[in-house]
Amino acid sequence: MLPEDRSRYSNLERSTLVFSEEGYHQIYGEAYHWSNLVQLASLKETTCLMVGLSLSDPNLRRLLEIAAKSLDRPRHYAFMQRIGLEKFKKESGRNVVRAPVSISKRFLDRHHSLNEEVMRELGVNVIWYEEYDEIPRILQKIGMGV
Repeated sequence: MLPEDRSRYSNLERSTLVFSEEGYHQIYGEAYHWSNLVQLASLKETTCLMVGLSLSDPNLRRLLEIAAKSLDRPRHYAFMQRIGLEKFKKESGRNVVRAPVSISKRFLDRHHSLNEEVMRELGVNVIWYEEYDEIPRILQKIGMGV
């Protein structure tokens, strides 16, 4: 819960909680901000499992790219939702893609392959899932070392 009376909290204006895009860009622009340094150290020294991230955040991608330079192979993992053919062809219940199924499948295969290539360059292995309810089962398998 956010404080109602700012005078009761010291150094609130210097905290690193970010509630605006402007505040985020300010931290993003400070390469040596402690939050960037902590993330970078984690990305360089440990294996990270990313769940629930789109990986489109420019600051995270920049940090991944920097960390990947010191890796000989990807060491991180990210869950990404594979777009199924039906979901791809429809939007709000209406057909929006009118291409033949074979072309749509080839397009999606290429799309997923390109995503994997880009993620690999950032030091990230992709763990694909189609439906959100698959994630707990996959996490359980990871926890069991399967």
